[in-house]
Amino acid sequence: MSDDHAHLALRSTPDPTAPADPTHTTDLVTGHDDLRARLQALDAAADRYLEDGRVAGTREAYAQDWAAWTDYTRWAAIPLLSAGRGALVGFVLWLENGAPRLDRPAGTPAAPATIRRRIAGALHGLRRFGADLDPRGPEAAREALAVYRRRLAEDGIRRGRGQAVAVDLAAVLAMSKACPDTNAGRRDRAMLTIGFYGATRASDQAHLRAGDVTVEQNGLVLDVRVGKTTGRSALPRRRHPLLCPRTAWLAWRRVCAGSGPAFRRVDRHDVVGDRPLSPDAVTAVISRAGERAGLSHPVTCHSLRAGFATESYRAGAALLDIARQGRWAPGSQELFRYIRTVDQWRTNAADPLDLPP
Repeated sequence: MSDDHAHLALRSTPDPTAPADPTHTTDLVTGHDDLRARLQALDAAADRYLEDGRVAGTREAYAQDWAAWTDYTRWAAIPLLSAGRGALVGFVLWLENGAPRLDRPAGTPAAPATIRRRIAGALHGLRRFGADLDPRGPEAAREALAVYRRRLAEDGIRRGRGQAVAVDLAAVLAMSKACPDTNAGRRDRAMLTIGFYGATRASDQAHLRAGDVTVEQNGLVLDVRVGKTTGRSALPRRRHPLLCPRTAWLAWRRVCAGSGPAFRRVDRHDVVGDRPLSPDAVTAVISRAGERAGLSHPVTCHSLRAGFATESYRAGAALLDIARQGRWAPGSQELFRYIRTVDQWRTNAADPLDLPP
């Protein structure tokens, strides 16, 4: 929202410290048309303000989800703001069957994870635009998705990329060793080590500024101010120089001084530019590092983040400390999925049930 819009919208907000105005109270009770219009304008301004304040990646994801919903309602010949359980379950089935449109045939059936995200985005849009949402609609859509998952499992079909493969410490070291002795290589090593020990997402590194990284005697302090989750994390010094985020960061900053983006583009002539890397470019850097190291599986920023969680938990770190370091929300199901790969062997209920040969 522009400053002018915000000023106009918030100008109507009452001062809670002001004495009660009987006329104002009467307006609220009688519900005059001009008052309703002002309240609706304030609601609209609040929606714009909150939407503008979302992380760019979240806005883009919601926009893609709403575009899919729009295509579906056109194909089904129903109003855009249809919010009954029939419309929502139909959306799941439409995605399951390749999302056909009026101007093109059906494509590849969507993966369950994609459908789950599309449902969330469609519900966000319906609520935002004031649709009369069926209270049973969201649950009905989730049940339809569960039916789809079960059918895929029964047929032995896997769709989607699945969970990212977590990298272990040896893989991080291999990727760091494979970084060339160039400006781009120094940047890549800093991104790898900070990405692993800071459990960062691609969007975190893309929006990181040089001033968000503080060098201290014991390591780095990382202040993630823009991203899906924000917060401060301490990245301790490591004895191995190729694993140490502090060492890697200082080497990169020697060739990239300034107060701009923390991680910048480096051209084919190894010249450091001023522009920051996009989230997709961050992912590409990490993926290339895995390829250079000859790893057997694709590597993404999510691989580093998942790897930090599993490796630190395997080494005995407390779950609360892991969540704090990676800015996971309390009770995060994503984090629990990571540590279950460790606990399935550490605390297996079948473990004591054995006999000697």
